[in-house]
Parts: sequence; structure tokens; C-alpha cells
Amino acid sequence: MSLERVTITIPSETLEAAKSAAEREGLSVSAWLSRAAEHAAKIEAGLAAAEEAMAHLDPPTPEEQEWVDAVMDDATRSEHSGNQSRGAA
Repeated sequence: MSLERVTITIPSETLEAAKSAAEREGLSVSAWLSRAAEHAAKIEAGLAAAEEAMAHLDPPTPEEQEWVDAVMDDATRSEHSGNQSRGAA
């Protein structure tokens, strides 16, 4: 893998958070930011691929959309209740 030197400009608060996270993980700021950028790029590529795939599908029927909405509501509700119980401990 070849490495390239780049200059970036980010908010001071973001840099401080990155420095702290890198230190906690025993990484250089450069390595931590590189890993974070790679992770974000993979997410974006996945979202683009999903969008491309969805473009070839028919829209969901009202029944299918109702099912999706119910699943997402349940997942969101479970996530929020899990966060609340963890926060209360």
C-alpha cells in the first residue's frame, strides 16, 4: 500500500476528539483518521450500491411499506429503550 501526504482542514474540536480517540487506541492521529476515512468510504460505497440496486426495484406495496415501517419502529423503540436502561445504570 502506498501512502500519500495530504493537508486537511478540520474543526479544532474534531481534531481534539480524533487525538483523544487515537491515543485511547494506541494509534497515531494519522492512522486513526486513515482508518476512519476508510470506514466512511466503505459505508458510502455500500449506500451507493444499495441505492443503485433499489433503482431497479418496483416501489413497495402499501402492505410491504407498512411491514417495513413496523419493523423500523420496533427496532428504533428497542434501541431507545436499551439506551435508556443503560443510561440509568
